[in-house]
Amino acid sequence: MARLIGRILLFFCLFSPTLTLAGGGAKDARAIEKTVRAHADDLDEIFERVRLDARAPGLVYGVVANGELLHWRGAGVRNLETGKPVAKDTPFRIASMTKMMTAQLVADLQQKNKLYLDAPAELYLPALKEWEYPTSDSRKITVRDLLNHTAGFVTDNPWADRQMALTQEELDDVLSNADPFSHAPGDTWEYSNLGFVIAGRIIETLTGETFEERLSKKILSPLDMKDSGLDIHDIPEDKRAFGYKWVNNAYKDEPILESGTFDPLGGMWTTADDYGRYLGWMLSAWPARDENDDGAISRGAVRSVVDGVRMMGASGGGSCQSPYGYAMGLSVTKHCQLGLVVGHGGGFPGYGSYVLLAPEKGLAVFAFANNTYASVRGGVWEALSLLDDAGAGLSAKKHAPDERMLAAYSKLGDVYEIGDLEGAGLTFANNFFLDRSRERWKTQFASIKQSVGACPSRPAMRATGRLSGDFEWHCANARIAGHIIMSPLDPVDIQELHIREVKINRSGSEIVTDVDFH
Repeated sequence: MARLIGRILLFFCLFSPTLTLAGGGAKDARAIEKTVRAHADDLDEIFERVRLDARAPGLVYGVVANGELLHWRGAGVRNLETGKPVAKDTPFRIASMTKMMTAQLVADLQQKNKLYLDAPAELYLPALKEWEYPTSDSRKITVRDLLNHTAGFVTDNPWADRQMALTQEELDDVLSNADPFSHAPGDTWEYSNLGFVIAGRIIETLTGETFEERLSKKILSPLDMKDSGLDIHDIPEDKRAFGYKWVNNAYKDEPILESGTFDPLGGMWTTADDYGRYLGWMLSAWPARDENDDGAISRGAVRSVVDGVRMMGASGGGSCQSPYGYAMGLSVTKHCQLGLVVGHGGGFPGYGSYVLLAPEKGLAVFAFANNTYASVRGGVWEALSLLDDAGAGLSAKKHAPDERMLAAYSKLGDVYEIGDLEGAGLTFANNFFLDRSRERWKTQFASIKQSVGACPSRPAMRATGRLSGDFEWHCANARIAGHIIMSPLDPVDIQELHIREVKINRSGSEIVTDVDFH
């Protein structure tokens, strides 16, 4: 389906996350909202199917666009005994979806030069110095390893879930007696909750605050996530979603895991309303830009959690093979249609959840359910794809092109008309005419002009970076395609320019060849 075209920039201040639209973006924002609401029934159908397939008594899902929770729906009940329905303010435990928040707190410390992600973790937690590595040539575990699951620790989902309530003293004992290595650090990726527990202890060591205090100070309070937190005893019992497991064709109560030192791996309770605010703030970190950035955690720190991705393969079928990996508390996919997609799942006794954000589209979808390890991932992906196909995603401005590149591009039309690169005021880097002589450029211009004729329609360049861009001209007899790259020196000059005729073969595929480099 046709996709929405327009420029919308979302500017959020962490302390007051309100939407600001640039230029004519208000019309696009209304169109996006209309598109989301037009597909509400389709979304509801998806997640009712997900709830039934997951055997969950209750489920809530939400769609975040334009920086806010545009649509949500609760299905089923939060409490089988009372029959109370799932509401917008019903807290669910989102388990490992807490990890992205832990990673953001660590990234914030690096942004403030309190730690370095690629430094040995033992610099910030001396207890790690006593550990015996699996091989004599193992490198030290870094802070990034802890967040990327590349520390070499053994997968520990069943064990870690049951350690949530450990005290500080008990955690110290765990760290003193730990023998967690399945691999040498950096050799491979293996999911480790213990890594995030250690990251949480590093946060506490460097800030002098408990993990709960730091989380509240940096994320929950600034975003007014008033119904979110780590301690179940702070949540009114009649409001929260009770946890269940399906055993022998019947539901059984799942005892709640208490809060404690393992909270950084998955202790968060939150609601659709609060989490929608959190995702709106996350999406507002993209793209990089110059606007005011005085939030409690900077936009750059939020974006940095997808740095250093450990690639693991490709997903999808047919023509949409999408490489994927894991960064700091987030899975990362470079999707063939959605672009950058980041997300994470959460599974605990009594609960299952999943979230996906497509920052380049300004879209996010999440779902929480109250059955043990409920699988909702497929529905979240389906909903995100449906919304993007319907045109609910932004066409966000990714690059701010350098004005000098735009000025150079504007002169290319004159160059084409006179058939010579000289005479239009363009400047070139010292490699340019070594790669292709002036004489060959004149020959190429003459050949192209003879074939395609005059080119009166020269649309704006599509920037692929601040100093590079592609362009297409519509000429009398054919199209011209080209690109330009400026030099990395100041003042910037043209280091590369390609202009070639677009030809179509019998199968309808474009042929753009340019091998004349002499």
